[in-house]
Amino acid sequence: MIERINKILSEKKLTPSQFADAIGIQRSGMSHLLSGRNNPSLEFILKTLKTFPDIDPVWLLLGEKIREQTPAPVVTDGMLDLRTEEIADKKDEQKPPEIPEVRPLKPTKEKKNSKSVEKIVVFYDDKTFGVYNPE
Repeated sequence: MIERINKILSEKKLTPSQFADAIGIQRSGMSHLLSGRNNPSLEFILKTLKTFPDIDPVWLLLGEKIREQTPAPVVTDGMLDLRTEEIADKKDEQKPPEIPEVRPLKPTKEKKNSKSVEKIVVFYDDKTFGVYNPE
């Protein structure tokens, strides 16, 4: 990501100090990022994207370009909105998935040689226990 930050500095014709002042971080923090001592924080990324909305967030984070058909995400109030208008419209139209009707299980007839539960013993952590009989 350091290479991409340096590319932004170069394209915007800004010194690291000017860039730090523009996005509202300490100059020493910018120095630590460019030297590789620290990694960019989420706050740094959000401030960069809010200050420079023309920067592609996917490119900044991953070094990849977003496909041409997808509009660039928008940063508003420090939040990154990755939804496109088309997706937002479809989301409003979508109905919740139908939940199938739950039917109780029918008891099956026991076979003559099958085992049945006689009692259940539950041991509690206070050294007591409870006995439950199924009938």
